Formats: sequence, C-alpha cells, structure tokens
Amino acid sequence: TPLAALTMYIEIMEEEAGQEETVRRFTEKSVRSLERMEQLILALLKMARLDTGNIAFEKRRCDVEEVVAQALDELSERAAREGKRIVREGKPGEQICCDPAWTKEALGNLVKNALDHTEAGGTIRIVWQRSPALLRLSVTDDGCGIRPEDIHHIFKRFYRSRQADDRQGIGLGLPLAKRIVEEQGGSLSVESRPGEGSTFRISFPTCPSPQETWKN
Repeated sequence: TPLAALTMYIEIMEEEAGQEETVRRFTEKSVRSLERMEQLILALLKMARLDTGNIAFEKRRCDVEEVVAQALDELSERAAREGKRIVREGKPGEQICCDPAWTKEALGNLVKNALDHTEAGGTIRIVWQRSPALLRLSVTDDGCGIRPEDIHHIFKRFYRSRQADDRQGIGLGLPLAKRIVEEQGGSLSVESRPGEGSTFRISFPTCPSPQETWKN
C-alpha cells in the first residue's frame, strides 16, 4: 500500500541521511506515495457518497469535446512525461447528456487506467460516435491488455490481477467509473486481448429533444 511504501522510504532516508542522492531519490518516491494516498482517499470518499444514494446527478446537454478536454486537463502532462500519446477523434459539436463533473471523473479514471497499463511510446485513443439511440465514448490503449481470467473481475473494488503487481493503481478507478456511468443510466463495457490492448466503452442514451425531459 502507499502507506507501507512511505514508511519504508522514510526508514531508508533515516538510515542513509548522509547520502544526498539516496535521500533525493526516496524523497521523490515518498511524494509519489503521498499522491497515491490522496487518490485513494478521494476515491473512497467518492465511492462512499455514491453508496449513500443521496447524490442527484445534474444531467444536461454537454459538448463531448469539452467533457473530454476537462477529463484530460491534468493527464496530458503525465502522458507527455511518460512518453505516451493521447489522441482524440470524433465529430465536432456532438453532445452528450450527462452530469459533466461526474462524467469527467469517470472518463479520467479510464484514461488513468490506460496510462497505467501502456508502456512509453504507446497511444491512448479517445473516440466518440453517435448513433440514433446512443452516444458512445471509448478509451482504447495499445498496452498489455487484460487476461481472460481477469476481465470479469476488473470492475470489482480493489481487484488487481497478478499481472498488475508492478503497475500503478489502487483498484478503485474502474469500479468508480462504472458506478458513475450506470447511476446516470449509461453502461460501461470492456473488450481486450492480452498483449494487444484494451477498449473501454461508455454508452449514454442520446440527448432528448428540447421538448422532452429526463430523470436524474
């Protein structure tokens, strides 16, 4: 866990206090562990809020490109730092009916997951398409993919396969994304092949006409 790692790093720095390079290296590791702890706490709080059933999703017409841009706001820098590319594809002006803040959270978690499982030089592709009944928003990576024995469990809280032991992540991003999407009347599915990457697909009903209303 991040807390166990942080404790170990502090012990190492205490023992090697005179070694400047060691202290610098484990200070950086400590900062990353603190960031992971913050992500874990925030994810748990968001999941707890959803579990109470008291959240009223404020669904409205949103520009898909704007929702995607907001979701990537803090992740584009990470992708560049890690030597990974994020590509967006879709028709300009498409609209999605959703709570933009919560949907941004769900999409951001899918992109984080893609970054966690894609090596340097890889590409994460975000594509949106509209059909008469649905607006589909997909996140595709060319990373390690998901093994058949894991794919039916990845939306369970804290589930992490043995394949993911050396990768980032806390096992809450995907369950949180699925819960957010489904609470808004949408669906989240996944397709993957080991060694070839994964595609996570969000589907929302298309926006009603201005004369119609929808339930939160």
